[in-house]
Amino acid sequence: MNILHITLGFYPAESWGGPLKVVHHLCTSLVQRGHKVTVYCTNLLDKKHKIAPGTFEREIDGIHVVYFDTWHLPWWPGVLGPFWMPDLPRTMAANITSFDVVHLHGYRSFSFIPAVRTASQAGIPIVTQPHGALQVLVSSFWLKRAYDQVFRRLELENISALIALQESERQQALLQGIPAEKIEIIPNGIDPSVRKNLPAPGGFRQRLGLPADCPLILFLGRINPIKGPDLLIEAFAQLNRPDARLVIAGPDDGLLGEVQRLIEHHHLQDRVTLTGLLSGPDVLPAYQDADLFVLPSRFDAFPMTVVEACLMGVPMVVTEECKIAPLLKDQVAEVTPCEAGAFASGMERLLADRPRYDQYKANCGRLAAEMFSLEAVTDRVETLYQRLSRPKSPVSIRG
Repeated sequence: MNILHITLGFYPAESWGGPLKVVHHLCTSLVQRGHKVTVYCTNLLDKKHKIAPGTFEREIDGIHVVYFDTWHLPWWPGVLGPFWMPDLPRTMAANITSFDVVHLHGYRSFSFIPAVRTASQAGIPIVTQPHGALQVLVSSFWLKRAYDQVFRRLELENISALIALQESERQQALLQGIPAEKIEIIPNGIDPSVRKNLPAPGGFRQRLGLPADCPLILFLGRINPIKGPDLLIEAFAQLNRPDARLVIAGPDDGLLGEVQRLIEHHHLQDRVTLTGLLSGPDVLPAYQDADLFVLPSRFDAFPMTVVEACLMGVPMVVTEECKIAPLLKDQVAEVTPCEAGAFASGMERLLADRPRYDQYKANCGRLAAEMFSLEAVTDRVETLYQRLSRPKSPVSIRG
């Protein structure tokens, strides 16, 4: 099959977080199975920088990637805000008939509207994978509601299928008017071979000047209100483990100043390390040297960091607002309310109860193999593509 993926960003733009990894893992797996895969994405490295000017193409791991010149508002709060790839509609129109299926990653993107229209008019099936973006959060609440009122139909009405990460996202899709028969629940997956060629344990601690025997707590994600690093600092300040060290690894997404203020307020400068963005070969060694992975999020659909922690055998503490928490609870993670005191208690409990900790660590490998297997995920996505790409006539677009 010839498959087109359209997404916000692609390597080397690692600041866009989990969805970038999901797209890369899936596309690489599809290429290994003999499919031809193209990715269309922005040329943005992050909110303030471009990978290179203009529209350009690269080959990455057998994937043909087209990076489109992108207009956006760097001062917009949140992850990115509105963006537009002016060359995308023309390129879509010129090449759409060569593709067997179009797979969109994300939701509430003006750039997706012409992509949906072009594919629909050509009779090409469209798969949308929102990656947790369907839910309307407090952040930009009214803007998102306004978008749904005006543009939801143009972006969602003519899709052939929607991939929900878990049951809660399926329910959100139903509320958006997606017919139940169009919704497939497929989790994110990861290839265990990424653990190959890991350096010897201890290198990450050594590089940061951390003691080899201290309890190391790792947060890995964007530093923004949704991920909850501010809540984590408050919880860490209450943790009755003066020997513990906390590493917050991730790019600033609007909350770094507040996190630094809280670190100083609680006099934690000697116990908290801010690394900035970890990328490429630096990511898995961080998990390898960690004793706990923590995710104090105020909302998360299916964070890839949880999958990575499972793969690396790291027990974790997460909040109830992580929507896959029911899969993790009492298996590999302590699940707590989204409150600093409760989160501190969760960390304390897991660090103090060695038999429980060891059981969680043992369960990580099983969960990674059974629930987060990239091979099983690719099987299901490939089957979905094949079912949707049966010959059919072009459809007429309403509106």
